[in-house]
Amino acid sequence: MEPKSGFLSLLEFFHLQQPGLPGSPEYNAAFCRILVKAASADQASIWQLDNQRYLHLIYSTDIPPDRILDITLREGEGIIGAAALSRQVIAVAEVRAHAQHDHRVDERFGYQTHSMVSAPILFGDILYGVVNILNHSSGRAFPYEWKDWLAAIGVIYAAALAGSGRLCSYEAPAKKDRDQKRQPARSFEGKTVIVGISGVVREALHLCLKAASANLPVLICGETGTGKELAARRIHEAGDRSHGPFLAVNCAALTETLLESELFGHVKGAFTGAIRDRQGKFVAASGGTLFLDEIGDMSKASQAKILRALEEKKVTPVGSEKAVPCDARIIAATNQILAQRVEKGKFREDLYYRLSGIEILMPPLRERVEDIYLLAAHFLQKAAAEGGEQKKLTRPLRLSKDALEMLITFTWPGNVRQLEQALLAAAAICEGEEIKPGDFPPWLQKAMKSDVKGPAPQSLISDQPDKPLAAHEPAEVPNEERARYLKALETTKYPGTGRWNLNAAARALNMPRKTLTYRLKKIKLIP
Repeated sequence: MEPKSGFLSLLEFFHLQQPGLPGSPEYNAAFCRILVKAASADQASIWQLDNQRYLHLIYSTDIPPDRILDITLREGEGIIGAAALSRQVIAVAEVRAHAQHDHRVDERFGYQTHSMVSAPILFGDILYGVVNILNHSSGRAFPYEWKDWLAAIGVIYAAALAGSGRLCSYEAPAKKDRDQKRQPARSFEGKTVIVGISGVVREALHLCLKAASANLPVLICGETGTGKELAARRIHEAGDRSHGPFLAVNCAALTETLLESELFGHVKGAFTGAIRDRQGKFVAASGGTLFLDEIGDMSKASQAKILRALEEKKVTPVGSEKAVPCDARIIAATNQILAQRVEKGKFREDLYYRLSGIEILMPPLRERVEDIYLLAAHFLQKAAAEGGEQKKLTRPLRLSKDALEMLITFTWPGNVRQLEQALLAAAAICEGEEIKPGDFPPWLQKAMKSDVKGPAPQSLISDQPDKPLAAHEPAEVPNEERARYLKALETTKYPGTGRWNLNAAARALNMPRKTLTYRLKKIKLIP
């Protein structure tokens, strides 16, 4: 099966009604069979983690069920165990030359594994186990795309388990206690979920974890709705200040006086309405993290006071002359390009350099199309948890093929937040168990019917409709993105003709042809 179509057939698997609930023997058998076919693999298997950090083989396409009960690996043992321990996908083209491969299963059943891909089955901070594909024949390494695709499948499978209430740790069949609830095996990394398997998201998450270990200020940049606060929380939870508070302040939502009172505190009588002393967020966040959102909108006077607080580790409450010590780690965020505001004299250069000890870019959703299905599954799971009882849902809603194509094709100027809004709205009015295009909000349906105009009216995607947001204009595509499309088109064009091969270019860019066509029209590379 052609690699891309194989991956899409796996996505369809999760849309359709399957035998048994996710995690049941019947479901696992159907899942592994289609995984073998989709990946052109010789074998697919599922391994489940227990509370003692052992992985148990619970299903394999080529090992009889009665012979898998005693097959275990320690977390970190073998390539499969390494995928569980690292929470990373591991792809090996020639297993016999890989020092980490555990040969015991091969020796026991007379196999000879040559290539394999192992991916963690993760839902938020819960590690369920590992999904694995392998080939027994020499010279049959998996296409490089399967490293990302199996990572996506691991997350989607975990979401399906969570939706059916079966995201739990392994128990040996002979020791099951029906009256005892099974506890999930949790990782140590925190509770905040950043959903995605795209390269740009993995890079951002990698920087978040690196930043967590360094006690430096962090500046998180990105368009509105890309998840900057989630990134800040992830840094806080993974660092040594996780035991302390995480406090957030939206600098754009408050006037200068109120912002200074919020950050630095005030004393009784400092201004009208100050009827008692109040502790500011800088002091309240001591021992933890203070997240300053939309810091680019802060006045120059407030910027000067922030700079002084960072340098002296002291703040002076409004109306007081006495400084108060504080010890909060600062993480700032902005949807603006601060370097440009510095050039225009609207942001202090010294504060900019002070804040950007480590700079992290949260990518827009249009640059991570491969994450849309995962995000959709995550939000539909959330919708089922919040409103499932009223709608009598036994599992999260699923997307029809047309609905999924609609989500993948749209450019999402409001990013992940806008996608969540669209899915929660669709889930609220959907009849049945499948979301169709007509269930989405009118602004999305109207945008998808337009061939010329941009995706959505700015008033629907911004809390400040009167404020121009250049990133929301569909014609303004970053030069590097335009260059990426042109490079793919040039390297995949028909030999000897010079004509662009849109199908091949879409495969090279790892996106549906319709999505590529839509975007090329938007930037006027094709009529």
